[in-house]
Amino acid sequence: MGKAVAENNHRYERKFLYEGITPEDLIETVVLVNSFCFREIFHRRTVNNIYYDDQSMSFYHQNVSGDELRDKYRLRWYGDAFESISNPVLEIKKKYGVVGDKLSFALSGNTYNLHDQPLAEIQKIIHQNIGENHTRELALKLSNLTPSLYNSYERRYFLSDCGNYRITIDYNMVFYNPHFSEYTMTKAQLPDVVLELKYKVINDKESRKLTQTLSARLSKNSKYVRGIDLIHHQQSS
Repeated sequence: MGKAVAENNHRYERKFLYEGITPEDLIETVVLVNSFCFREIFHRRTVNNIYYDDQSMSFYHQNVSGDELRDKYRLRWYGDAFESISNPVLEIKKKYGVVGDKLSFALSGNTYNLHDQPLAEIQKIIHQNIGENHTRELALKLSNLTPSLYNSYERRYFLSDCGNYRITIDYNMVFYNPHFSEYTMTKAQLPDVVLELKYKVINDKESRKLTQTLSARLSKNSKYVRGIDLIHHQQSS
């Protein structure tokens, strides 16, 4: 039977929003020049997501309101072609005040195509897969949620020399409205670059030395909230 994998237990995820700068310049002038000696640890890749919410958009409103306890459900996969969903992972992100945790449910060996298969058909297969390989409770929970946002962006990965801090750089952020069968026609983009600093709670005190070297203000910057706002504004305009 499949098991959920919790990543790093409770951790901080500090986000810093940069405008008017390329990801390359940000990496050269901020990430690679501080005393924590960051190095790139992984190749660049495109991150793709389907976010889920209920009919009342509860997860969206929890985030906007800054609720102490809040959840986020998404299906994540990697690859430059958004429509090709290969070996996706269902992720449940949980927030407990200022720290968070993540559960991951792998759906490896499965490939879908948003151009060739109706979204409803893909959802049905995913629910069945989760019920068979993980838990029926999770499958039932997911069946009560619907896709609320498509999202993709490019990401680069860096690790500090001490191994306690990880930085990701996200850019070329694109959003689509999943309620349209021709979802590519709803494409909306954000020009910002997001630097996200991730570390365990035990390393919070030392992290202040690091955050002082970052040239942007700490930002809430939920891609989910910004994406929902963007596609709904686009739809109403």
